[in-house]
Amino acid sequence: MGEVKSSRREKSEATRRKILRAAHEEFGEKGYHGATIASIAKRAGVAGQTVYFVFHTKSALISAVIDSLVMGEEEPTIPQESPWWRAMAAEPDAATALGHFVRGAGPLFERASTISEILRGAALTDDEVRRTHEFHEDLRRTGFREVVVMLAEKAPLRTGLTVDTATDILLTVYGDTTYFIMTKERGWSHDQYLDWLCEALPTLLLEP
Repeated sequence: MGEVKSSRREKSEATRRKILRAAHEEFGEKGYHGATIASIAKRAGVAGQTVYFVFHTKSALISAVIDSLVMGEEEPTIPQESPWWRAMAAEPDAATALGHFVRGAGPLFERASTISEILRGAALTDDEVRRTHEFHEDLRRTGFREVVVMLAEKAPLRTGLTVDTATDILLTVYGDTTYFIMTKERGWSHDQYLDWLCEALPTLLLEP
């Protein structure tokens, strides 16, 4: 009986991953409103009803796509449990710790920024999508605020900055929109953008 349950669970997870990959491709190619549950199901090789059964709504599906891009597909891991987060926490020098954060979070932005921008655009015209977008923004703000609090325990923040204003700066300079603009529209490479952040953020956030 245990083997049967395990087999069913593995099949269910495999179906879920197929749908997520198909949705990622459809949203990336057609945008939120252009992608349909029917087209996602066809690309995944499943029935449309299966997509609804697993994810219920299209906004929940794009939310799950972003989660999988941020945390990984096979063994989902929140940033706070990643090796680079632990390295940041253990590093006594604030600027070096900030570098751990920038380079550790970099692959997450590389994977998720395009879909996050698609979600942001769709949120302007759809209340349900707006709530999904706000949910992810709240998660990101919470995580970035944790980073700023950690930095402030290692070194003083720049004069005039509070934890909240420093979080605002970090969210803006190292956000999905800024990453997308710099790497997709302005032509910076991923590494070039991260190198610049490692130089600029200590000056923006920390007391000289």
